[in-house]
Formats: sequence, structure tokens, C-alpha cells
Amino acid sequence: MEKKTIIITLLLALVSMAGQAQKQVVWEKPTAFIGSSSVGFGINKVELKPTETILHINVQFAPNYWIRFAKGSFLQTPDGKKYAITSGAKTSENESDMTPDSLFWMPESGTADLALHFDPVPLNTKEMDFIEGYDEGAFRFWGISDGKTKKKTVIPDEWKNVKYAKDEVLPAAKINKGMATVNVKMLGYKPEMGLELYIGGFMPLGATDGYDKFFKFADDGTLKVEVPLWLTREVVIGVQGLGFTNIVIAPGQETSILMKMTSDNRPFVAFKGYLAKTNMDMADAQNRFEIPQFGMQTYRKVKDCNTPVERKQCLTDLFNQRVASFRKAKYTTAAKDLLSMKAENEYYEWSRFFPRNFSIYNIDDNGEVYMSYEDMGQKMAKNKDLLPVSEYFNYSMQFLNEPGSPCGMAFWETYAHEDDKDAKEKNAYNMELRRIVMLLNDRDLSKSDADKALSEMTFEDCKNVVRDYLAEQQRVAQQLASEEHVFYQKYDDVAPENILQTILERYKGNAVLIDIWATWCGPCRAGHKAMKPMKEEMKDQNVRFVYITSTSSPLATWQEMINDIDGDHYYLTKEQYYHILEKYESHSIPTYAIYNTRGEQTYKSIGLPGIDVIRKELESAR
Repeated sequence: MEKKTIIITLLLALVSMAGQAQKQVVWEKPTAFIGSSSVGFGINKVELKPTETILHINVQFAPNYWIRFAKGSFLQTPDGKKYAITSGAKTSENESDMTPDSLFWMPESGTADLALHFDPVPLNTKEMDFIEGYDEGAFRFWGISDGKTKKKTVIPDEWKNVKYAKDEVLPAAKINKGMATVNVKMLGYKPEMGLELYIGGFMPLGATDGYDKFFKFADDGTLKVEVPLWLTREVVIGVQGLGFTNIVIAPGQETSILMKMTSDNRPFVAFKGYLAKTNMDMADAQNRFEIPQFGMQTYRKVKDCNTPVERKQCLTDLFNQRVASFRKAKYTTAAKDLLSMKAENEYYEWSRFFPRNFSIYNIDDNGEVYMSYEDMGQKMAKNKDLLPVSEYFNYSMQFLNEPGSPCGMAFWETYAHEDDKDAKEKNAYNMELRRIVMLLNDRDLSKSDADKALSEMTFEDCKNVVRDYLAEQQRVAQQLASEEHVFYQKYDDVAPENILQTILERYKGNAVLIDIWATWCGPCRAGHKAMKPMKEEMKDQNVRFVYITSTSSPLATWQEMINDIDGDHYYLTKEQYYHILEKYESHSIPTYAIYNTRGEQTYKSIGLPGIDVIRKELESAR
């Protein structure tokens, strides 16, 4: 009887435990697409209970800076129902307490584990989104799921059974001005995601500014972009937080891309159109060969070499191994050539500038390689004899000077042609393409210098690129000359030591904010955006906003940007610009200075100090 009682008790305990297990679901290694953010997030675990749902997350951010989760944050299930956040109470000693709508200060480690508690979602939930809000900067985690259940990708009929060419080759470089069309379809897209497609990472021939642009998806997850080109080019394409790859596009050609929402950094499902198989191969290579890690891999190999001869041989072996691995892959000839060009450029860079490249990398106590530019001068001096380069260094390009090489990004990034004495003889057209870039990037190029350069050029289509650029510069200059608040070339004859006072004379009786910037300066552009509301508040007050740039800002880009920046705009000579920076004892931008109504400088800041500070200083200057 006693034995029977024990058995019954055990059975009841097992039934009870089974009941408890049914009352809680745990996702141990959940997956999700974390939207673009300056804060690093990871989801450690999700607990679905009858009484609440808990999101256990890891946060990585700058030490001693704060983050905040809004009290309006919620989970949303596929049926559209929302489950509000209730607290941020820790559930273990490894986690930290966090109160919604309050500042959470990051510890010295720069990492913290938090527990976000919500009203309970149904226990049979398979997927959910975390949404802090829809304004810019709000945290959002899309498609949180258990990580075990593989989501089936439903391929649209028009994308089923895509047939690829057996092989493709890069076309010989030929100037052909036109638009490259890029079509994208994103599977699993939701309008509230507000994602943008990035296309860029290159400088179009005939331009003096890099092409780096973002394009918003339509609500149905599609978009169409036209990219102006003179040549077939390799470009970077992708979505922040989702994944990127390099593809090849061409003027007059169409490229269609099928992408999907995913957490594995492999969002590219299929390609159609121009060099479709090559583009699919490049997307595969991005993950297969860990292309972004080439520098660190090289450092790991050479750090234990003992002599210059060993280091040179190590670099050569590594280059040959990489090229061999590309050649073995079942990729198109075009994809293999693009990858080989990138590997060759890195091989050249390491061989030619070994002390600089070696000094960038370091290894910590755990054997992890990391990059640091701290004390670069001292480190380069210490490492200068690790692989000396003779004054008459000679290099013979293997992949970087072929007829199709200008299609590749590495062709435009390398300086190997400067050490290849046979480069021009082997491919004069490629060298003339390089000369176009050199000419157009000479910000002080005079008409006589341009005419002389044109007379020395061989290929008429290359000359036409330069002529087109010069004509556009002249058109922009004429247009700027007629604009009321724009001062282009109007003060070129003023001595550098007098230019600042000449500008300030125009604004006597007003408080003045001087903003020294450039089109290529990200913090400068961020400052313009941040100041916009404040400028609107002060528009009827005696405050003038004066923006100063120089020839490092491409003229057409400057013209386009200043349309969205209220104020007076000055495009100065290089000498005038740097004289003003010297007066402010500044070596970087943005630099801000404030003057009162008597023309006296009352404030200066290198970098944006904060809008409240600027507002306070301007109000005092009035």
C-alpha cells in the first residue's frame, strides 16, 4: 500500500510538472531583425508566461552614455494586437534594473543585460515585433521568433525558377553615358519598418563627389532607382542591419533584386537582368570568404614572421591562396576577377605600405585582433624596418589593369599603377580613365590647365567626360551668381587675412552664427539638421546664420545642399577658408563662432556643443 502511494505521488508530481511546463514557453536563442541603430542589441531569451512576456536583451553602447526605452513601447503579434511594456525589472543578478521613460546609464564595460516585461502574448505565439515607437531613432526589433522554426520564404511566381547564365565576363571599359536601373522587391516588408536601400561606395566617372544615397521602400516593399553612370561599375547595395553586398550595374542596363527580411545577414534571394549570376555570386562571396576581414586575416599571418623576407613571402603566399580559392569557386569569370582584384589591391597595399598597415592592428590578451589608430606615428616609426620598400619599387599588376578592370571597385581604389612602369603601355585607355579622375579632383583647375590637359589626352570619349564636367561647372557658376544669399567667387579677390572681417561687416547690428563646414562632413550635415527647429524659432529675431565652405566641397553638391539650409552661403578660396580656421585655432569641422551685435566674438566651438548651448549663446549675443 505504501509503495502504491509513492507511485501515485510521483505520477501526480509529473503531471503537475507537465502542467507547469505548458504554462510557460521559452525561446532560448531567438532571432530577429534589429533595425538600424547606433546602439547594439541582441536578444538573449524570450519567456512567454500566462501572466507576462519577458524579453531578455543585451545592450552594447558607449560607456557612461544613456539610453532610454519609452513607456509607450509594446510587442505586436502578426494579428496586429499590441502588448504594452510594464516594467524593466531585472530577473537575475546578471541583469540590471531599468525604468521605462527614465535614463539608463551604460556601465564602464559598455554592455548591459536587461529584462523588458510586457503584458502576456498568447503562449502559442510564433512571432512578434518589439516597437518603441515610429519616430526616428526609436528602437525596433522585427520578426522575433524562437530561432528553431525555419521560416518558409514564399517566392513570387515571377521569381520562381530563375535561370542564370553559365558564365559571364566583365565588359571592356567603354564610356557610355546613361542610367543604370535597379529594381528591388523585399519579401516580408511592413510599411511601418520605414527601411531604406543604400546604393553607393563609389565615385562615378565625371563626378567629384562619392555616390552614397538612400532610397525609401514603397509600402509594398518595392523600389526603383536610376543611377547615372558613364561606365559599368561595381557598387555596394543593401539595407542597414540586414546585409550588404557588391554588385555590378551598367548604363542602359536593368538589374532586378529579390531580397527578404532575415536575421542571418543573407537577405539576397535572387537576381535578374545584367550580370545576374555574377551578382548572385558576389552576394554569396560576401559571407563565404569573409571579405571585410581581409586586413585582420593578413595581420594574423604576418605578425609572427621574423624577417622582411619571411613577411614578403607570407604576403605573397596569402595572396596566391586567396586567388586560388576564388578560382576554385563555382562563380562566373566576372565574379572571380572582381574578387581577385580586391585581393591584389590589398596585397599591393600591404607590400608597399607595410609599416602603416601593420601599425593599425593590435591583438588583445584574448588573442582577438582589433584596429586602433592611437599613437600611429610612434608605432610606424617602430615598425618602419619590418618590410622596407626600395625607392625604385616596381610592381606588375596581374588583375588590376585588364580591359574589364575599371568595372571593379578595386581599380579605382588602388595606387598600384603608380609603381607599375608598364601600366600605360599595357592599357593606355585605363590610364586615361584615371587621368580624368585626377583632373576633375583638382579643385583649382583653371581653364588653361584644362585645355592643356585635353590636348594631351588621346581618346575622344575620355575628353568628352572632361568637357561635360567643365560645362556643368560653368552652368552651376552662372546660376549661383544670380542667387541672393549665395556668394560664389564674389570675394575671391579679398586677401585671406581680410576675408572674415569683410563678411562680418555685412551683418553689423545682428547677432551672427558662423558655421564652417564642407559637403562631405557628416557631423556638419547633422548639425544643420539639428539646428533647423531652432532657426525657425529665431527667424524673426536679429540673428543671421552664415555658412562658409571652400573648394573641397564639390560645387554642384554644394549648390544642391544649400537649398535646404536657410542662411547666407559663402564659397571661399582654399587660402581664405584655412585662414579663418587658423584664426579660430581649429583644425577640424564643423567649427562654430558667434558674434554679438557689435561684431565682437562671444563664443567658439569645434564640433556641435548642443542646440541648447547654441541657442543660449545666440540669445546672449542679441
